[in-house]
Amino acid sequence: MRLTFLILVLVGAVVSTGCSSTDYNPTTYDYFISRDDLKQKPLKKVILATVNVSGEPTRSILRDSVDKVDNHVVDYLESNGYRFAPSHLFDNAWRQALLSFGNFYDPTTGKVDRVAWQQVMAATLQSLKEHKDIDAVIFTDLLEHDIQHSPGMKHYARWYGVSREPATEGPTSSVPTDFNWTQIIKGATLMVTIYTTDGKPLFSSRGGIDTLHSIDSRKSQKSFVRRKKILSRSSNIEEGIELAFHPLITMKRYPGKARPAAEANEAATAQ
Repeated sequence: MRLTFLILVLVGAVVSTGCSSTDYNPTTYDYFISRDDLKQKPLKKVILATVNVSGEPTRSILRDSVDKVDNHVVDYLESNGYRFAPSHLFDNAWRQALLSFGNFYDPTTGKVDRVAWQQVMAATLQSLKEHKDIDAVIFTDLLEHDIQHSPGMKHYARWYGVSREPATEGPTSSVPTDFNWTQIIKGATLMVTIYTTDGKPLFSSRGGIDTLHSIDSRKSQKSFVRRKKILSRSSNIEEGIELAFHPLITMKRYPGKARPAAEANEAATAQ
Protein backbone atom coordinates (compact mmCIF):
# COMPACT_ATOMS: atom_id res chain seq x y z
CA MET A 1 0.00 0.00 0.00
CA ARG A 2 2.77 2.40 0.90
CA LEU A 3 4.47 1.76 -2.46
CA THR A 4 1.24 2.35 -4.36
CA PHE A 5 0.62 5.56 -2.42
CA LEU A 6 4.17 6.77 -3.16
CA ILE A 7 3.71 6.09 -6.88
CA LEU A 8 0.45 8.05 -6.90
CA VAL A 9 2.13 10.98 -5.15
CA LEU A 10 4.97 11.01 -7.64
CA VAL A 11 2.61 10.82 -10.62
CA GLY A 12 0.58 13.67 -9.15
CA ALA A 13 3.71 15.78 -8.79
CA VAL A 14 4.71 15.14 -12.41
CA VAL A 15 1.22 16.04 -13.68
CA SER A 16 1.17 19.16 -11.53
CA THR A 17 4.57 20.22 -12.85
CA GLY A 18 3.46 19.61 -16.40
CA CYS A 19 0.35 21.77 -15.97
CA SER A 20 2.28 24.67 -14.50
CA SER A 21 4.85 24.58 -17.29
CA THR A 22 2.18 24.64 -20.02
CA ASP A 23 0.59 27.66 -18.33
CA TYR A 24 3.83 29.64 -18.64
CA ASN A 25 3.76 32.22 -21.42
CA PRO A 26 7.03 34.06 -22.16
CA THR A 27 5.22 36.91 -23.93
CA THR A 28 3.90 38.55 -20.74
CA TYR A 29 4.64 42.27 -20.74
CA ASP A 30 7.53 43.62 -18.69
CA TYR A 31 5.37 45.88 -16.53
CA PHE A 32 6.41 49.00 -14.63
CA ILE A 33 5.16 49.58 -11.08
CA SER A 34 6.23 52.28 -8.61
CA ARG A 35 5.96 50.25 -5.43
CA ASP A 36 7.34 52.95 -3.12
CA ASP A 37 4.75 55.50 -4.25
CA LEU A 38 1.94 52.97 -3.93
CA LYS A 39 3.11 52.07 -0.42
CA GLN A 40 3.14 55.69 0.65
CA LYS A 41 -0.29 56.37 -0.82
CA PRO A 42 -2.33 53.31 -1.82
CA LEU A 43 -4.89 53.90 -4.55
CA LYS A 44 -8.44 54.17 -3.28
CA LYS A 45 -10.33 56.49 -5.60
CA VAL A 46 -9.41 56.76 -9.28
CA ILE A 47 -10.82 58.25 -12.44
CA LEU A 48 -10.98 56.56 -15.83
CA ALA A 49 -9.68 58.68 -18.70
CA THR A 50 -11.91 58.85 -21.77
CA VAL A 51 -8.97 59.41 -24.14
CA ASN A 52 -5.87 57.42 -25.01
CA VAL A 53 -2.61 58.16 -23.26
CA SER A 54 -0.85 57.93 -26.63
CA GLY A 55 -2.74 60.97 -27.88
CA GLU A 56 -3.94 59.01 -30.89
CA PRO A 57 -7.56 57.94 -31.43
CA THR A 58 -8.47 54.26 -31.15
CA ARG A 59 -8.23 52.44 -34.47
CA SER A 60 -11.58 52.25 -36.27
CA ILE A 61 -11.87 48.46 -36.00
CA LEU A 62 -11.76 48.69 -32.18
CA ARG A 63 -13.77 51.86 -31.50
CA ASP A 64 -17.06 50.05 -30.97
CA SER A 65 -15.38 47.90 -28.29
CA VAL A 66 -13.95 50.74 -26.18
CA ASP A 67 -16.98 51.21 -23.91
CA LYS A 68 -17.41 47.46 -23.46
CA VAL A 69 -13.79 47.00 -22.39
CA ASP A 70 -13.91 50.03 -20.09
CA ASN A 71 -17.06 48.68 -18.42
CA HIS A 72 -15.20 45.43 -17.74
CA VAL A 73 -12.27 47.44 -16.33
CA VAL A 74 -14.55 49.34 -13.95
CA ASP A 75 -16.22 46.11 -12.80
CA TYR A 76 -12.83 44.46 -12.22
CA LEU A 77 -11.40 47.35 -10.23
CA GLU A 78 -14.55 47.86 -8.17
CA SER A 79 -14.59 44.16 -7.30
CA ASN A 80 -11.06 44.68 -5.97
CA GLY A 81 -11.94 47.60 -3.73
CA TYR A 82 -11.32 50.63 -5.97
CA ARG A 83 -13.79 53.52 -6.19
CA PHE A 84 -14.33 55.73 -9.25
CA ALA A 85 -14.80 59.46 -9.57
CA PRO A 86 -17.35 60.54 -12.23
CA SER A 87 -15.84 60.48 -15.73
CA HIS A 88 -17.30 63.88 -16.60
CA LEU A 89 -14.68 65.44 -14.32
CA PHE A 90 -11.99 64.18 -16.67
CA ASP A 91 -13.97 65.20 -19.77
CA ASN A 92 -14.42 68.74 -18.51
CA ALA A 93 -10.75 69.11 -17.59
CA TRP A 94 -9.63 67.67 -20.94
CA ARG A 95 -11.91 69.94 -23.00
CA GLN A 96 -10.72 73.02 -21.11
CA ALA A 97 -7.08 72.03 -21.71
CA LEU A 98 -7.77 71.63 -25.45
CA LEU A 99 -9.32 75.09 -25.54
CA SER A 100 -6.20 76.50 -23.91
CA PHE A 101 -3.51 74.71 -25.93
CA GLY A 102 -5.24 73.45 -29.08
CA ASN A 103 -5.70 70.00 -30.56
CA PHE A 104 -2.40 68.12 -30.68
CA TYR A 105 -3.50 65.38 -33.11
CA ASP A 106 -3.44 65.91 -36.89
CA PRO A 107 -5.83 63.43 -38.55
CA THR A 108 -4.42 64.12 -42.02
CA THR A 109 -0.92 62.97 -41.06
CA GLY A 110 -1.79 60.75 -38.11
CA LYS A 111 0.89 62.47 -36.03
CA VAL A 112 0.81 63.81 -32.48
CA ASP A 113 2.42 67.13 -31.55
CA ARG A 114 4.23 65.92 -28.42
CA VAL A 115 4.78 69.39 -26.95
CA ALA A 116 1.09 70.27 -27.23
CA TRP A 117 0.15 66.82 -25.91
CA GLN A 118 2.30 67.37 -22.82
CA GLN A 119 0.70 70.77 -22.24
CA VAL A 120 -2.83 69.37 -22.52
CA MET A 121 -2.00 66.41 -20.30
CA ALA A 122 -0.36 68.58 -17.64
CA ALA A 123 -3.28 71.02 -17.60
CA THR A 124 -5.79 68.18 -17.32
CA LEU A 125 -3.98 66.57 -14.40
CA GLN A 126 -3.56 69.93 -12.68
CA SER A 127 -7.30 70.51 -12.93
CA LEU A 128 -8.06 67.05 -11.52
CA LYS A 129 -5.64 67.71 -8.66
CA GLU A 130 -8.17 70.18 -7.28
CA HIS A 131 -10.34 67.18 -6.44
CA LYS A 132 -8.36 66.08 -3.39
CA ASP A 133 -9.89 62.62 -3.20
CA ILE A 134 -8.75 61.49 -6.67
CA ASP A 135 -5.59 59.44 -6.20
CA ALA A 136 -4.80 58.62 -9.84
CA VAL A 137 -5.91 58.70 -13.47
CA ILE A 138 -6.19 55.40 -15.38
CA PHE A 139 -5.75 55.34 -19.15
CA THR A 140 -6.98 52.26 -21.02
CA ASP A 141 -5.78 52.22 -24.64
CA LEU A 142 -7.08 49.53 -26.99
CA LEU A 143 -4.25 48.73 -29.41
CA GLU A 144 -4.30 47.01 -32.78
CA HIS A 145 -0.99 45.45 -33.82
CA ASP A 146 0.63 42.65 -35.82
CA ILE A 147 0.56 39.06 -34.54
CA GLN A 148 1.09 35.65 -36.12
CA HIS A 149 -0.27 32.15 -35.59
CA SER A 150 2.26 29.41 -35.03
CA PRO A 151 2.70 26.65 -37.63
CA GLY A 152 2.75 24.18 -34.70
CA MET A 153 0.08 21.63 -33.89
CA LYS A 154 -2.52 23.96 -32.31
CA HIS A 155 -1.41 27.05 -34.24
CA TYR A 156 -1.53 29.30 -31.19
CA ALA A 157 -0.96 33.02 -31.54
CA ARG A 158 0.84 34.24 -28.42
CA TRP A 159 1.29 37.84 -27.35
CA TYR A 160 1.29 39.80 -24.09
CA GLY A 161 0.46 36.77 -21.96
CA VAL A 162 -2.35 35.15 -23.98
CA SER A 163 -2.51 32.11 -26.24
CA ARG A 164 -5.29 32.15 -28.83
CA GLU A 165 -6.25 29.37 -31.20
CA PRO A 166 -7.24 30.36 -34.76
CA ALA A 167 -10.78 31.68 -34.96
CA THR A 168 -12.98 30.08 -37.62
CA GLU A 169 -16.22 31.13 -39.28
CA GLY A 170 -18.63 29.17 -41.44
CA PRO A 171 -20.34 25.79 -41.20
CA THR A 172 -17.15 23.91 -40.32
CA SER A 173 -14.01 24.56 -38.30
CA SER A 174 -11.78 22.46 -40.57
CA VAL A 175 -8.76 24.15 -42.14
CA PRO A 176 -6.99 23.09 -45.37
CA THR A 177 -3.79 21.16 -44.69
CA ASP A 178 -1.83 23.56 -46.90
CA PHE A 179 -3.15 26.68 -45.20
CA ASN A 180 -0.57 29.46 -45.03
CA TRP A 181 0.03 30.02 -41.30
CA THR A 182 2.87 32.51 -41.88
CA GLN A 183 0.47 35.35 -42.64
CA ILE A 184 0.64 38.44 -40.45
CA ILE A 185 -2.74 39.31 -38.94
CA LYS A 186 -3.98 41.78 -36.33
CA GLY A 187 -4.51 41.30 -32.62
CA ALA A 188 -6.06 43.49 -29.93
CA THR A 189 -4.32 44.43 -26.68
CA LEU A 190 -5.26 46.49 -23.64
CA MET A 191 -2.57 48.93 -22.51
CA VAL A 192 -3.02 50.33 -18.99
CA THR A 193 -1.19 53.47 -17.82
CA ILE A 194 -1.70 55.09 -14.43
CA TYR A 195 -0.54 58.56 -13.32
CA THR A 196 -1.01 60.52 -10.14
CA THR A 197 -2.61 63.94 -10.54
CA ASP A 198 0.92 65.30 -10.04
CA GLY A 199 1.90 63.58 -13.28
CA LYS A 200 3.99 60.88 -11.63
CA PRO A 201 3.85 57.48 -13.37
CA LEU A 202 2.63 54.72 -11.06
CA PHE A 203 2.00 51.74 -13.30
CA SER A 204 1.98 50.57 -16.90
CA SER A 205 1.44 47.19 -18.50
CA ARG A 206 -0.34 45.34 -21.31
CA GLY A 207 -2.55 42.32 -21.70
CA GLY A 208 -3.47 40.60 -24.95
CA ILE A 209 -7.18 40.15 -25.67
CA ASP A 210 -8.02 38.45 -28.98
CA THR A 211 -7.28 38.11 -32.66
CA LEU A 212 -9.07 40.35 -35.13
CA HIS A 213 -8.94 37.90 -38.06
CA SER A 214 -10.38 34.45 -38.64
CA ILE A 215 -10.49 31.64 -41.20
CA ASP A 216 -13.73 31.55 -43.22
CA SER A 217 -14.42 27.97 -44.31
CA ARG A 218 -16.97 29.24 -46.82
CA LYS A 219 -14.24 30.83 -48.90
CA SER A 220 -11.73 28.98 -51.01
CA GLN A 221 -8.75 31.29 -50.51
CA LYS A 222 -6.17 30.14 -48.00
CA SER A 223 -5.96 33.41 -46.10
CA PHE A 224 -7.40 35.10 -43.04
CA VAL A 225 -10.36 37.47 -43.17
CA ARG A 226 -11.39 40.21 -40.76
CA ARG A 227 -13.69 38.86 -38.06
CA LYS A 228 -17.32 39.92 -38.16
CA LYS A 229 -17.62 40.04 -34.37
CA ILE A 230 -14.75 41.92 -32.75
CA LEU A 231 -13.89 41.20 -29.10
CA SER A 232 -17.16 39.33 -28.60
CA ARG A 233 -15.92 36.95 -25.87
CA SER A 234 -16.11 38.46 -22.39
CA SER A 235 -13.75 35.80 -21.00
CA ASN A 236 -10.98 36.95 -23.37
CA ILE A 237 -11.53 40.59 -22.40
CA GLU A 238 -11.43 39.69 -18.71
CA GLU A 239 -8.20 37.73 -19.14
CA GLY A 240 -6.60 40.67 -20.94
CA ILE A 241 -7.66 43.01 -18.13
CA GLU A 242 -6.26 40.72 -15.44
CA LEU A 243 -2.95 40.53 -17.30
CA ALA A 244 -2.83 44.29 -17.87
CA PHE A 245 -3.36 45.10 -14.18
CA HIS A 246 -0.98 42.50 -12.74
CA PRO A 247 0.70 42.90 -10.24
CA LEU A 248 -1.19 46.03 -9.16
CA ILE A 249 -3.99 43.50 -8.72
CA THR A 250 -2.51 40.03 -8.49
CA MET A 251 -3.70 37.68 -11.24
CA LYS A 252 -4.43 34.27 -9.73
CA ARG A 253 -2.93 32.23 -12.57
CA TYR A 254 -0.45 34.73 -13.92
CA PRO A 255 1.38 33.07 -16.84
CA GLY A 256 4.61 35.02 -16.41
CA LYS A 257 7.63 34.15 -14.32
CA ALA A 258 7.10 33.93 -10.58
CA ARG A 259 8.53 36.87 -8.63
CA PRO A 260 10.60 36.54 -5.45
CA ALA A 261 8.57 36.20 -2.25
CA ALA A 262 9.68 39.61 -0.98
CA GLU A 263 8.47 41.32 -4.16
CA ALA A 264 5.19 39.41 -4.04
CA ASN A 265 4.64 40.65 -0.49
CA GLU A 266 5.31 44.21 -1.63
CA ALA A 267 2.69 43.85 -4.35
CA ALA A 268 0.13 42.63 -1.84
CA THR A 269 0.93 45.54 0.47
CA ALA A 270 0.56 48.04 -2.37
CA GLN A 271 -3.01 46.97 -3.16
